[in-house]
Amino acid sequence: MLDDDVLQQLSLSQVPDEMSRPNSHLSLLSAAVCWYKMRMSPYDNLVCQTPPFRMWLGIVEYLFCDHEMLEQSIETALEDRYTQAEDLVFYTAVTGWGQCIELGSFDGYRERFEKTAEFLRPKLEQGKDLSTMILKKLTNGEAQASVNK
Repeated sequence: MLDDDVLQQLSLSQVPDEMSRPNSHLSLLSAAVCWYKMRMSPYDNLVCQTPPFRMWLGIVEYLFCDHEMLEQSIETALEDRYTQAEDLVFYTAVTGWGQCIELGSFDGYRERFEKTAEFLRPKLEQGKDLSTMILKKLTNGEAQASVNK
């Protein structure tokens, strides 16, 4: 599991800690709720794991193991109007993707994908560098943990 210092090093945020806003972590909570509702354990599907899935799972686990952060996330989702507006944007986007799939609209899906790819294109190199750094830290952490056993 990543500790706070490592997560801080890997953060893309340009906002100093003292000025940061609470986060509902809606996408993380949503993933956990889906796993619970489907009565499945994401650990049972690690045969098909990819490094991004493994990181995602680790971040969800991190949130649920830090009870203070989890409580703050839930409170923020319920009480903070700014965060609720941001979460609504996330929900609307997810709903749009889901509708494309539900309606079998490959053209709609492709259009959304291409617009998203165009938006993210300038950030790909930074994301690739960050992903490489995260994987190195995870790999070094796992190697260090097995040496310490």
